[in-house]
Amino acid sequence: MIERIAAIYTTYRPDAAFRDRVAPLAARCQAVIVVDNTPGGHDFGDCPELTLLQDGHNKGLGAALNQGIDKARALGCDAVILFDQDSTPGPDFLQALADGLQSLGGARCAVGPLMLDDSVLEKSGLPAIRPQVEAQPVTCLATSGMLFPIQDLNPEDRFSEELFLDFVDFDWCWRMGQKGWRLYKLSNVPMAHRLGLAQRSVLGMHYHVPAPYRHYFQFRDTLRLLTFRHVPLYSKVRLGALLPPKFLVYPFILDRGVERVGWMLKGIRDFLMRRWSAGAASARLQGGQSAPRRSTTPQ
Repeated sequence: MIERIAAIYTTYRPDAAFRDRVAPLAARCQAVIVVDNTPGGHDFGDCPELTLLQDGHNKGLGAALNQGIDKARALGCDAVILFDQDSTPGPDFLQALADGLQSLGGARCAVGPLMLDDSVLEKSGLPAIRPQVEAQPVTCLATSGMLFPIQDLNPEDRFSEELFLDFVDFDWCWRMGQKGWRLYKLSNVPMAHRLGLAQRSVLGMHYHVPAPYRHYFQFRDTLRLLTFRHVPLYSKVRLGALLPPKFLVYPFILDRGVERVGWMLKGIRDFLMRRWSAGAASARLQGGQSAPRRSTTPQ
């Protein structure tokens, strides 16, 4: 039985609307844990409804999620739901996911929502949650909106701290799938989520535009995944095949093309040098920040 759920948010320079996006969960969760990766720390103001973990450093996504899960376990929670800072769960979102997880047996199972880009939903609006559980088996779930129990997690089940940002969710899902966990996308539970910096269209095809430095992690960590035994062969082929077109096409169809090529080359270099975590992007992610700010962590 899933009874005590902790919501875990990982933040990096969150915008002014972050607290409003978190508010619907505060009354529905045992705890709302915010692991802040903002260098120097972000000033959240007076936030008694949040359990704030803040050390002034960008630890990467995997390390932040691991800290949040450790804190949830210490607070007596039996399940966690993970969110990015740009995710916008509705008021009935958590209950719908929890009902779906419970209907699937709960143990050794993870569920996630139907992810919809909120930039597209500005015109059409977010579809309503449907009461009938519509569970679709998948091999991977996005981190944001993923709900799973934590009682049976072992030390080796922690999120990767080498990959830092991209593919942290896929890597975890592939490893857990090999251990017999079942993963489901609940199509009856939509969630708005910001994907990329913007949308572009070329020849009628829509794609999301990442920040230039994200190409560093895409290239380095894609190459890293190709060496992992737990990554399915079809995923290795698909992910590996995307790198050459990205290298040859992205610099010409996206802005700041020269900068993007530079990050791609750094990613390839650091893969060959076996340089992990933040790597060459460390200065970009950590530098130029103010001194640490006040931290509030309810016990």
